[in-house]
This record gives sequence, structure tokens and C-alpha cells, in this order.
Amino acid sequence: MKARPFKGAKIGRALTIALLLALTAGNVAAQSPTELPAKDLSMIDLSKSEGAKYFLIVKAYADYMITRGRDRYGREHSPLFATTLNRETGNVYRENPPDAPKGIRNGDRTWRGSNTSKDNGLYSILYHLTEITGDDKYAREADKAIKWFFANCQSPETGFMAWGEHIGWDFFTEAPIKMGTRSLTHEYKIFNYWDKVWEFNPEAAEKFALGLWEHQIYAHEGPEAGEFSRHASYDTHSPGKGRAFPAHGGNYIFVWTKAYRETGKEVFLTAIETVLNYYERNTTDKGAILYASDFPEQYSLKQSMNLASNLYRAKDFMPADLANRMKKLSEGTDSLYLSFDHDPSKGGKGFLESANLMTLVPGNFRRSSTGTDAWTEMWSAGYGVGSGSTEQANKCYARYKLTGIEGYRILFMKAVNAYYNEDPPPSAVLYPSNYSSIFNMMMNAYELTGAERFLSKAKTYMDLSVETFLSDQSPLPKASNQSEHYEAITGGPELMENVLRLWIVMNPQDRAGE
Repeated sequence: MKARPFKGAKIGRALTIALLLALTAGNVAAQSPTELPAKDLSMIDLSKSEGAKYFLIVKAYADYMITRGRDRYGREHSPLFATTLNRETGNVYRENPPDAPKGIRNGDRTWRGSNTSKDNGLYSILYHLTEITGDDKYAREADKAIKWFFANCQSPETGFMAWGEHIGWDFFTEAPIKMGTRSLTHEYKIFNYWDKVWEFNPEAAEKFALGLWEHQIYAHEGPEAGEFSRHASYDTHSPGKGRAFPAHGGNYIFVWTKAYRETGKEVFLTAIETVLNYYERNTTDKGAILYASDFPEQYSLKQSMNLASNLYRAKDFMPADLANRMKKLSEGTDSLYLSFDHDPSKGGKGFLESANLMTLVPGNFRRSSTGTDAWTEMWSAGYGVGSGSTEQANKCYARYKLTGIEGYRILFMKAVNAYYNEDPPPSAVLYPSNYSSIFNMMMNAYELTGAERFLSKAKTYMDLSVETFLSDQSPLPKASNQSEHYEAITGGPELMENVLRLWIVMNPQDRAGE
């Protein structure tokens, strides 16, 4: 396939390099469209650009998803993108899907349709391809999917969407699909395109934000005010309690902050303050935030970091008193996090992820724990463990960029140096998100230091990623290094987004017109 040069294509807005993180539970993710480096690429012959193979790989993936990876099933076809596909036929699995990649729970999979919460990376690719090529079809197809989803997949009773960790949209029944044995359980996962939703369908956006307050938060006043469970019913009023994980609370605050900025309605300030007050009441004198009332001894460092980052971003849009409270809780998380004996160096014990709430003794004090250790591993993949030390290192980098706290930079660079001469072990089950995470680490080190060796290492990891997940004729990345199908839950779209990020960095603005 040969891409033609697009003469005169214009990129109309300034873009900056921003952190790209894997899609795992508890990530400090962007929650806004990924911004890639600002370039005027209008005069570049894309097929002859430096690293053209990377651009062509991404374009082939996007074109395939547009033509083959849509809802072509059931009575009503829709512009939604499939979450799981047969890489040979391009079809979804009506039944008898392939085995889940090791570490993925069957109840979290969407193999009969779409889970829009897994489409952030794909949408980013489509919007950026329009900016690069001048062909508006890519952005148009992303717009179609977002518009249709919010017009057709919202519960009229609760305002919740058919997405997240436990439900999706079934292409064959044209209805919400529950995964596994759970009922229609709503658990919000990060969505980066709220700006688009507020533009296309502000009524649906506001209804979702209100739904989080009215149907997800268990108590609005009294001694349990702000208590909630990350699980709620998609189509009935049934809020729970005992699982008010800080990462999820931070994600809700992000949604409410956007809703407040768009509408000016006090109800969203009330929601923010109520949940913030819950975490303030449940923070120890040393700054440890309660993980959940069902697990009263657990303090999760990575969950608290997610909350801190969302509070830090939201504070600039809040009244002064509320902003100061957000800043105080966020900064308390920073000082406590950096007080622990993290050691991401080669042979070190890794980043600490959890400790006892009161004593701060390292360990996993969640009663339902499967026995996972409290420290990150160099290479890991699966539910609840993320991408190991690379994920936590990238969180440190994100915090450093937000706060300028030197301790985060030091930890990040210690992890970078540990991975610099390491390759993923061939025997381990690894996902595209693992490779994205280590690629991001090296790209972030390049951004931080300007040292070309980190860009070179990022290229090495990207080439290894392409070899591992795209070694045959399919433009779809494999779900894992031991799988043969495509499944977005393991981070395939984000890996492809990073391929595009690398290509853009390799074609700086001063080369335009060569």
C-alpha cells in the first residue's frame, strides 16, 4: 500500500507531547484527547517520510477498522467499532470466542460487540490521521461512532452508558450485553473525548454526569456522605457502598468538573465537594487515604495517585476554598508516596503499591486479595497488576510534569535506567499495553532529557512490538504475544497510537517540504 502525499493539509491547532499510558485499572491517564507533537506535515510525501513503515502500519489499522471492524451484524448496523475480532476474517465472535489472554477475566471481555471505553486509542489515531493527511474521513468516522453511542446506548433510567469493565453493546441484539455472570453492572472507565460529547450531545453528557451523582453515590448527606461502590446498576437505581476506591472517585470528579464548566450548575460542585469531603474524612494524619470501607486496613498508593492527579487538574476550575482543599489533599499524597522505599532499579524490589493504612507497613491488606505482592514486578500483565514497574514509573513522570516535584523525576529516571538494557522475557505472557508502557517510558525520558539514546531505545522497543504483534498479514495487533486474535482490552489501540507518535517525532517540522 502506498500513501500519497497530501499537499496543503493544515494542522490548525498547537499540539504538545503528552504522556500516553496503558489502559489498566488505576492508571493516571490523560482523560483528554492525546496530544501529539505539533508538526506541519502538509508537504511531506508520507510514503517516503522517515520511518514511513510506522505511518503505513497505523493507516492500515485505521482503514481496516473503518471498513471491517464495525457493527455489520444483527438487524441494525451501527458505526460502533468492535472490541474483539478474528484477525483472519475480520469478524466478531457471535459465540465460542478464543480463550482470553492469560490474566484477563472472561467477565471483562466484549467479544459480541463494542466497548466504547476501550476506543480511546483508536479515536486518537483517527483524529490525528485527519490532521496529518487532510482527509476528514478519519475524524468523521470517529465522530459517527461517538454520536451514535451517546444517542443510542444510554440508560433512560440512570443516564449510564453501556460501557466500562462489565458491560458493552451487543451487535446481535442491539442492546447492552452483560459479561460473565454479573447483571448489567456499570463501572465507569476513563473516556478521553468528553469535549466531543459535550459538542455533539450535551444533554446526554449532562445526564451521564448527573447519573454518577444520583445513581452511583450511595449517600449524599449524613455520616456516610460521599460513600459509594465502583459498581452500580446500569438501568436501575441501585447504588452500593464499601468500594469507594480513590481512582474511581477521581474519575468521577473529572466528569463533574467538566459538567460544571459546561453548565455552571451547582449540583456538580455539590457532587465534587461531597466526594472530596469523604476522602478528607478518611485520610490519616500521615496522608494515607482509605482504599475502601470494605477493606479498612488497605492503603493503595496507585489509587491515591489517580485521585491526586484528578484533583490537581480540577482545582483551577473550582472556587478558591474548594481548590485549596483539593491542592492540600493532592500534595499530602505526594509527600507520603515519596516517603516510601521504592526501588525500581534492576534487581530492586520495585515500586510499592500498597501498605497498611495506619502503620504504613508495606503489604497487601485487601481481604479479597489473590495473594499478589505489594511491590511491582519488572514484567507483569493481567487484571489488577497493570504493566508492572513501567506503569508506575510513567505515573511518576506524569506527576512530575504536573507538580515539578523532583522526587518523582528521580524515581522515573531510576526506572528508565533499569529498563534501558532489558528486553521483555519471551516466556512471559505480555500484552500490547506492556510494550506501550515501556515505549512511553523511553519517549518520556527523551522528552525530559533530550538524549537521543532514549529515542533510539524507543524505536528498538517499537520494532520489537511490531515484530511481536504484527508479524503476519493482518493489520490488527494480537491480543497478547501468545494470542492470535485482536482484543482491545489488552491495549492494542494504544500500541498503534504509539506507533503514530513515534512516526511524528521522527518527522520534525523543519523537514516539511524536503
